[in-house]
Amino acid sequence: MSREGRTGLVVPVPAADEALAPLVERYPQAVRDGVPAHLSVLYPFLAAEELDTGVVTTLRTLFDRQPPLRVVLERCRRQGGFVYLAPEPVDALRELTDGVRRYWPHLVPYEGRYDMEPHVTVAMGAEEETAVALRREAAESVPLTVELGEAWLVVLRQRWQLHERFVFGGQ
Repeated sequence: MSREGRTGLVVPVPAADEALAPLVERYPQAVRDGVPAHLSVLYPFLAAEELDTGVVTTLRTLFDRQPPLRVVLERCRRQGGFVYLAPEPVDALRELTDGVRRYWPHLVPYEGRYDMEPHVTVAMGAEEETAVALRREAAESVPLTVELGEAWLVVLRQRWQLHERFVFGGQ
């Protein structure tokens, strides 16, 4: 689904990056390049050429009202070659997506191809044997309590790049 000019709204999860760093070193072919561990708010978002001041201002206002979140990455799950960490609770994460979609209701998460719960991707498209090993090893990193304090707007330009950062400001 990734192609040049795609954008996404994500919530970085630095603690997951740290916990999963040994896996990234051992299985670099299975881990997404250029964007840190994250929870997707909305992917894909608008095309890169649609990112103007109005879009950024709307997102800044939306995320400025968002209080920081605390979630626990409870379990590691696997579906084929897709390995991910499942957070709890998920309601506030779903509300973030719903809040963005109130402004852009025509945008559907994953273009409607997948009905995914919020998650932190460990690996995508891994060979079966690798996915089993990744799931087993990643499961040793959970549960992991994480503080979420910002959202990023990222753009794919040969690799994922940070376009704008939005700090959660609500209390």
